[in-house]
Amino acid sequence: MTSKADFLRRKTRRPSDTNVLEMQKFELVIVGGGLTTARAIKEYRATGGGGRIALLTRERTLPYHRPPLSKRYLRGESTAEQTLVEPQEFYDEHEVELLLGNEVTAVDTRREAVSMSDGARLGYRKLLLATGAIPRSLDVAGADLPGVFALRSLENATAIRESAAQTRDAVVVGSGFIGMEVAASLTELGLDVSLVSRDTDLFAQLRSPEISEHLVKLYRERGVEIIRGDQVAAFRGRSRLDTVELHTGRELGAGLAVVGVGVQPAVSFLEGSGIATDDGILVDERFRTNLPNVYAAGDVARFYDPLFGRSRRIEHWSNANYQGAEVGKVLAGADGGYDTVSTFFTESFGLTLKVFGDVSQHDDRVARGSFAHGDAIVFYFERGRLVGTLHTGQTDETEAELKRLIGTRARAESFAVQHQ
Repeated sequence: MTSKADFLRRKTRRPSDTNVLEMQKFELVIVGGGLTTARAIKEYRATGGGGRIALLTRERTLPYHRPPLSKRYLRGESTAEQTLVEPQEFYDEHEVELLLGNEVTAVDTRREAVSMSDGARLGYRKLLLATGAIPRSLDVAGADLPGVFALRSLENATAIRESAAQTRDAVVVGSGFIGMEVAASLTELGLDVSLVSRDTDLFAQLRSPEISEHLVKLYRERGVEIIRGDQVAAFRGRSRLDTVELHTGRELGAGLAVVGVGVQPAVSFLEGSGIATDDGILVDERFRTNLPNVYAAGDVARFYDPLFGRSRRIEHWSNANYQGAEVGKVLAGADGGYDTVSTFFTESFGLTLKVFGDVSQHDDRVARGSFAHGDAIVFYFERGRLVGTLHTGQTDETEAELKRLIGTRARAESFAVQHQ
């Protein structure tokens, strides 16, 4: 069996090794090593894209799936190798030069080159930026104490899992997707978990009291203490975390804390490049930036969604999967681009929730069914037209119909859904 150390080292170049490649010109240079990258490579080659490909990522692992990090991998139900999007052989067969453990520090769009932290430079004919996002931190005392974690990478998840094996109580900060999934996983590992949310509603971004109240009840039944409308004032401890202090003055014992308060797009290395950014890298529906031969996709891209006529940035697996494949086609010179009803999902304590469309700017909402009974749909409307749904327990046929209705912007008074 491959050891973890061997897995991390395999086919990995040290940053100093890249000097031999300085200013070599690649047909395609990809910065970032996530799902978007792997999908782009696969579709680029499948569509006939030729030339040399270089993949640069600061992580020392091959591209991997992130959903298991808060679920199966965190709980010890899968290995690091099982999180990989593609095995090592995939990159060999697709003639990809893997430059793992390399951080890009700058992009020179005039000379069409990227600079790395060791001073080496690579030239490109086409550049794909898929750097994803980085977790936001809390600006409070003790935020850097050992035992306080964010969760974004495989390395983070491994450290949290190891820490969880050595403690009995944990605090999870944030009630979005990461916070809710981590709280459930740590509870299933046998820890006493408290979840702290500054919002009154859980999954506040969905603005659905129905799902919030159901989740409060579900999590409390599973032993999670839910603390709403409060925030962390400080993390306390001598050599490592032992207490989380809240604004209300309450103190929670904790040998482990996971902070899930959102992410920000990883764009700092683009300063001075001329590439336009605004809460992400700005691209059109074909993932093109404002500069020629530079593209962006995945979590870092603020893309134009023609269905809703506005720019969006989506931080979910299904979006990275879809955009990676589509940008691969575009890079190869074929037809491609954003043309779908977006979807994402989350799962905890056996409950799977799915969101279709864009619920961020709705002005009306109608709920049907019961989340407690595992059969519910919340319909979101904007100016009288369906723009999104939140649902659980629906058949494939119903889900296909929901996507069709969102895609056609069905009017509130005219659409009909066979609610299962």
